[in-house]
Amino acid sequence: MENDKEHRITVKIADIEPFKIGVSESEESFYRQVIERINENVRRLQYNASPDSTPVAVAKVALYYATMLYHRSNIMTAQTKLLENFEKELDELLQGTV
Repeated sequence: MENDKEHRITVKIADIEPFKIGVSESEESFYRQVIERINENVRRLQYNASPDSTPVAVAKVALYYATMLYHRSNIMTAQTKLLENFEKELDELLQGTV
């Protein structure tokens, strides 16, 4: 299997100075979609009844995504522990029948 080529893409979020990052070719479209969603959320916070400044809007969006990531991570950790406990109990039950 071929190695995924790395592309350097320019990230432009709100009116913050653009920067370049390296991403694999197969992930480029995903990154571009995420960048667009971030920009949509920043714009929503900047152009509402009580608008936020760019730094505040970007910070709020970053906090939102971070909390979503941590919540999902905690859920996955809890589910993994439950599955491991279930497998252990099942193994113990099966050992008793042999």
